[in-house]
Amino acid sequence: MLHPFIQLAHQGKNQGWRYLAGSLLALFTFLVPGSLISLYLLFAYVRSDGNPETRLLSPSELAPGEIPVTGVSPLVLYVFYNLAFPFFLLGIYLAVRYLHGRSLRTLITPFRRVSWLRIGQGFSVFFMLKVIEILVSYWSAPEEFTLNVFQPQLFFTFLAWVMVLTPLQITAEELFCRGYLLQGIGSKLGNLVAVLLTTTLFTALHGFNPEVSSQANPEGTISILLYYFMVGAFLGWLTIKDKTIELALGVHAANNIATFLLVTSPNSAIPSPAIFSIADIEASFASLFLTALLLFVFAVVVFRGFKRPVVT
Repeated sequence: MLHPFIQLAHQGKNQGWRYLAGSLLALFTFLVPGSLISLYLLFAYVRSDGNPETRLLSPSELAPGEIPVTGVSPLVLYVFYNLAFPFFLLGIYLAVRYLHGRSLRTLITPFRRVSWLRIGQGFSVFFMLKVIEILVSYWSAPEEFTLNVFQPQLFFTFLAWVMVLTPLQITAEELFCRGYLLQGIGSKLGNLVAVLLTTTLFTALHGFNPEVSSQANPEGTISILLYYFMVGAFLGWLTIKDKTIELALGVHAANNIATFLLVTSPNSAIPSPAIFSIADIEASFASLFLTALLLFVFAVVVFRGFKRPVVT
């Protein structure tokens, strides 16, 4: 008998070619109209800014993974970077609704309604653990942290955009990886293969981030890719364990929001007006162990400390 979450794939048309076509459609809307429109708007903003420090970089000036603009505030970069994700969501919706003939809710839960409480549980527990992790890191190596000058207007403006756009970003990624593909592959090849393949894709999608290309040594590059793989596999396991992607949505949102608001770095995907700065994001096998420990603690707390809400 199929897993209840994977079984949702059979509520609609489930042929393999439909999943291939749907995946291509979702990625196309994300990478072509989504990315092109967001880049066009960003470049239009740069040309109309009037600030001599705001300019487009030539290809010879670009470091691997660097965004081809300079002098633009982190807030502007963050907004334009995330403009492609509504297109990603549109592509996923079109694939599920018209290629498979089922509702978008079936990518989230087998129950009749989405449990916002369960999403909130995942978010609050993981965000608390991220805060503890950062405080422990600061206590053990305060010299690596710089307390940024607090700029209330910039910080709270950034916070408002983060609370609007980050949910769109993580929802698109979770619906595609832990919803659409996990169900499609799982219904054909089994849960384990589905988790491994979707985790590999999740890792590949994040492999273009600046914190990957800027690592000083091969160990750092391998470690940070393993970090993404570990997190992706954990989110896949959470989905199978909880029978919905609700916890995965909460964890993913908490991780990204904590990263934007608490600790930033020049080599992060998008620097932000966070509370602390570090020189750069460095990965090591020791940091992987700490990440594994944090994920383990989260699983213990959320599955033993919280009963799954009853949703009818």
